[in-house]
Amino acid sequence: MNNQLFKNTSTRMLSIDLGTSSIGLAILGNEPSWFSNHFTKTPENRFSDPLLKNLETLRSIKKLKAGWNGPETGPFSDDLIQKVFTILHSLPFQPEVFPTGRNSIQLEFEQGDDYLEFEIFENKIFSLIQFDGKDEEREVSEEEVFKLTESFHVTTDHF
Repeated sequence: MNNQLFKNTSTRMLSIDLGTSSIGLAILGNEPSWFSNHFTKTPENRFSDPLLKNLETLRSIKKLKAGWNGPETGPFSDDLIQKVFTILHSLPFQPEVFPTGRNSIQLEFEQGDDYLEFEIFENKIFSLIQFDGKDEEREVSEEEVFKLTESFHVTTDHF
């Protein structure tokens, strides 16, 4: 058998069936390593990986039924779940993840008195930034989510 990594030639976007387990591939530099199945960890350590913990939270959110938080709240769409999965999978730091009664999913980062929040809807994303005396809320793109998250952690790590 050849010890070669196979290139993904699919033109499909990344997607996940949140009802199945996942396997991650660790690569150090240009040297491939063995596959690591995160779901074979001991039960105590199973969700010590922040991304896996967030994927489990996303699974739970996906299972919420209409009326989960009052009569006005509906279930979360597959499109919204997929959008949040894609964002979580690409973030350099993992947030706390919560469903909201506004049929959105909220991602929160806190470091001391500094706070960064994203409220993700199917067709838009809002950010709330409370940092260094600044208090700003605005609509952002998915790309800005990554940039703001990285900037927030780089800036607040110095304190």
